[in-house]
Amino acid sequence: MEPKHVRSRRQGFTLIELLVVIVIIVVLAVLSAVGAAKFIDKGKKVQALAQIRDLSTGLQAFSVDYQRGPIPKEKRDAGVDTVYGDPDAMYTNDFIVSALLGDPRQFSYGASNFDVADVNPKKEMYLQLPLSGDKKNGVGPDGILYDPWGNSMMIAINTPPFRSDEAEGVYDKLMWTFGVGEYTDSRPREQDFVIWSFGKDGKKGKNGATKTDVIPFANSDDVTSWQ
Repeated sequence: MEPKHVRSRRQGFTLIELLVVIVIIVVLAVLSAVGAAKFIDKGKKVQALAQIRDLSTGLQAFSVDYQRGPIPKEKRDAGVDTVYGDPDAMYTNDFIVSALLGDPRQFSYGASNFDVADVNPKKEMYLQLPLSGDKKNGVGPDGILYDPWGNSMMIAINTPPFRSDEAEGVYDKLMWTFGVGEYTDSRPREQDFVIWSFGKDGKKGKNGATKTDVIPFANSDDVTSWQ
């Protein structure tokens, strides 16, 4: 017969064994949480790329019909490239959304007046966009298109007519985003339009200080149509 102290020892865990088990459970829980967060972030990036794809399809279809992008008369006359949805800037992207949906509205941006009926007189619908009450991954109640992280999707339109010289976004072939879409290792060139998002952190590049800093695109969570 075994001694009593040997039998009792085999009937349960020691304090050290319990601590080891707890540590293992905590480590596994942390790893699971980190893995889940990365999976969610990756899923949102896929959603943002899908948004860019759908917008690109709609803008291309619009260009086929009108031989230009959805450009208000004021910009057509001036030949100036324009960024919509740029954080803290004048033009939100609701004008582009309405133009592609064929919704004949007018938008007053400061001294500017953008008339969708003039831009899309056929009132054709060029894409469908999901509605989003929480302003994420769809069109919010304010008419603005938001990315999956809740930031405004940015859209730049290259405005014709074009000359051979490059005059920083005026009557030139080069797409000009006023620094907002320019990185040291990536930037638009002569596209008719470009679409992008600053990603989860809402900052340009990898934690950029300002939206116009020309910093690396690599290793950031930004998503662009020209990559």
